[in-house]
Amino acid sequence: MTGLTTDLIRAALRDIPAIRRVEHYVSIGSTNDRARELAQADQPEIALVSADEQTAGRGRQNRSWYTPGGAALALSLLVRPAIPAGQAMRLTMLAGLAAVEGIEQATGLRLDLKWPNDIVAMNKAQLHPLKVGGILTEAAFSGDAIEYAVIGLGININVDFGGQVELRDIAVSLKDLIGAEVDRLMVLRAVIAAFVDRYVGLRSDRRLREAWAARLINLNRAVRVQLGAEVVHGYAAGVDDDGALLVRADDGQVRRMLSGDVTLHNV
Repeated sequence: MTGLTTDLIRAALRDIPAIRRVEHYVSIGSTNDRARELAQADQPEIALVSADEQTAGRGRQNRSWYTPGGAALALSLLVRPAIPAGQAMRLTMLAGLAAVEGIEQATGLRLDLKWPNDIVAMNKAQLHPLKVGGILTEAAFSGDAIEYAVIGLGININVDFGGQVELRDIAVSLKDLIGAEVDRLMVLRAVIAAFVDRYVGLRSDRRLREAWAARLINLNRAVRVQLGAEVVHGYAAGVDDDGALLVRADDGQVRRMLSGDVTLHNV
């Protein structure tokens, strides 16, 4: 299968003029770090940085992200959204929807989302979600406004988890789900197109939360939320417009959570 290059990606995105800069690397420390460098050099939105391999890729809470060369899709988008700082989570909502919609358009697979930032496929045999990808949104603020944001997206396209003992029971690739190799460029183009379509209407899209919530597997069920040393048991009743998870705790109080590790209870 043909490897990705900057020229190939530019050609695939030529009918999406909102993408004003494309950089692709065979190997890079972190696409998010490179996109941040572009932001600090006053690069206009939307800029795309992608890589075949990340040597220092990271996920939420600074966890490492496994990106083997040529088998995954690692990309970051630099945006300068005209939304208040308090609505930064809407970018993660948008990116999650764009990812699952783009993957579905490219492959026919219907995937789901796990609050706050995971792309998942349900393991029907074991009734637990397998991670297909993840989103990491990092923003710089100026007062109450977002100066810029970098949205990192990692998708397991053709990754083989067979030799990864610590990952094979919790992660899965599109190749595993489909049973055949998947064209990374096709998925990249579909995801970027879906992202741009939604980003154009970010400020006025009143249905973004509803569309995102409809894909969340955590809602309307018992959950366990790990918040550092604190553990909250309760019922995930919904999400608010800013993306916070609303958990009705066992003590009856409704907790508004902006971060945390959520485990589904088998109920």
